[in-house]
Amino acid sequence: MSENDGFGADTRGAMPEDFVTRLFLFRHGEVEGMGAREVRGQRDVALSGHGREQHRQLAQWFGGEAVTRVISSPLVRCRELGEALSAAAGLKLELEPALTEQHMGAWQGRTWDEISRTEGRAINDYWDDYWHAAPPGGESMADMAERVLEWWQKHEPELRGGRIALVTHAGVIRALLASFMGLAGGEALRFAPPPARLTTVAHSGGGFVLEGLGLGPDVLRREYKGPLRIALSGSAGTGKTTLGRALAAELDLPFIEERMRLRLEGGLNIGSLDYHALEALNRELWEEHRALELAHPGGFVCDRSSLDFAAFRLHYGFFEGEEETARFFEHAIEHAATYSHVLVFPHGVLPLEADGVRLPNPWLQLRFQLCVEGLTERHIARDRHLEVPATRDLAARLAWARLALSTA
Repeated sequence: MSENDGFGADTRGAMPEDFVTRLFLFRHGEVEGMGAREVRGQRDVALSGHGREQHRQLAQWFGGEAVTRVISSPLVRCRELGEALSAAAGLKLELEPALTEQHMGAWQGRTWDEISRTEGRAINDYWDDYWHAAPPGGESMADMAERVLEWWQKHEPELRGGRIALVTHAGVIRALLASFMGLAGGEALRFAPPPARLTTVAHSGGGFVLEGLGLGPDVLRREYKGPLRIALSGSAGTGKTTLGRALAAELDLPFIEERMRLRLEGGLNIGSLDYHALEALNRELWEEHRALELAHPGGFVCDRSSLDFAAFRLHYGFFEGEEETARFFEHAIEHAATYSHVLVFPHGVLPLEADGVRLPNPWLQLRFQLCVEGLTERHIARDRHLEVPATRDLAARLAWARLALSTA
């Protein structure tokens, strides 16, 4: 399995095999009659106006996410989302009847209240053993799970190693998750995927990992308890500024520019500075950066973290005053704990351009990168330390960031 597959270290550690299949399980949006608690089953009911808007937002939020296949239930409430996702990914939508909802027989099109009033003992029998009991003329949840899992087992070899979007129904997602997590079928109702939400599962020869349940465009702020304080770390030319600006715009957060970049673009000749002037500049830049972070208590995306400034001290060898250096590191590490997430960018993926701002020597940049990686790995908790995938595609990086920030 590649270190650049977009998974965190914990997930990779739980998946020792050399393949990973990632499943994106989408439940369709709100349909007409949902508020009346109507039994839909396999009735081909249309989306409500709100459901169509949910699909638009969900498809825009998810983007292409570099999926390799998009497979949907043929029912219109799923197919419309499948069409939007496949169009974003540049793929042909595949319709799969095995992914349709449980057939609810004679109860389809009626409300649960009406069924409860008229069916007497039958409705009690159904809820007493919903896994095995079937509505008149319909299928039990066990029947539905059997066809869904038969489809999965048949097609898993050809899906292996891919990034597969499945657009389907609550019952299908419940059946898959119960099986993947090793639960008895009767435990399937423990999972409650909301409408127009995403559930993510990673699979390898070592088993399944449930990465996220109920993800969507409005979940990120709601799930993280506190303001989003996102810091970007890495050497020059790794794409921090480009992704940071795009991410800040998407999250409607201020973007804090790298202060050294502004000075260099303003004409500073860093090569003219001696040891002491360069050390003073690093401290000055850190104090400016910290003040800007404190000026945005509601959250931000910032180009550089406090540990980057500590890495600069290691990189340039600012060790003459040991006590002062110790205090600098103590304050930088303490401040790093205030970030909600730190995104660490990989070295050597993007071409290093001699643009008058970045130092074009790749070995100098590599030395700084190793300092940054060592400090962030040592001092940033694993659930807040996110490794940006090694791709040049900004859209793929932005799509990764959406999911990574939602699940971290």
